[in-house]
Amino acid sequence: MSLHKAFLAGFVRRWHTNPDLAHTCDRIDGHSGRVARIILMLHPDPSVELLRAALIHDDGEFAVGDMKAPSKDKFPVIADALEELEYIARCEIWGHCEEFHERQWLKFADRLDAYMWARHHAPHAMGGDGWPDAYDWLGAQANILNCVDGFHNAVGLD
Repeated sequence: MSLHKAFLAGFVRRWHTNPDLAHTCDRIDGHSGRVARIILMLHPDPSVELLRAALIHDDGEFAVGDMKAPSKDKFPVIADALEELEYIARCEIWGHCEEFHERQWLKFADRLDAYMWARHHAPHAMGGDGWPDAYDWLGAQANILNCVDGFHNAVGLD
C-alpha cells in the first residue's frame, strides 16, 4: 500500500487526447469524486464498496494513462489489456486486489461524468466524436438502472 502513490494517482490528467477538452485540466481525483457524487444522487442505496470503487476506479491510470472510451469501444482487445494493467497498478497502490462489484453502476456513473464534463466544457463537440452514441448508451443504462429522471436532470432534460 502506498499513500504517496494514491495521492499522485489523483493528478493524472484526463482528456489529453481530445482536442476539444485537453485544455480543461480535469484530473482523476476530481473525476472520481464526481463519479461518487453521481452514485450518491442516483443510486437508491449505494454500498460503501460501490462508493470506494468510484473513488479509486481510475487510480491504475497512474501507470498507463487515460485512453478515450470510443477507442476502448473500437479496440476491445486493447481495452482489456489496459484494464488488466490498471488493475495491477491499482493493486500496487492499494496493497490488495479486489474486483469491483456493481460494475454496471460504476460504468454508468463514470460515463455520465464524462458526458456532463464534455457538455459543460465543449458543447460545440456534442454532435460528434462518439457523444451521440454515449448519450444513447447512457439513456438505455439509466432505464435499466431505474434512474431515468435523475439522468434527464443531469443532462438538462428535466
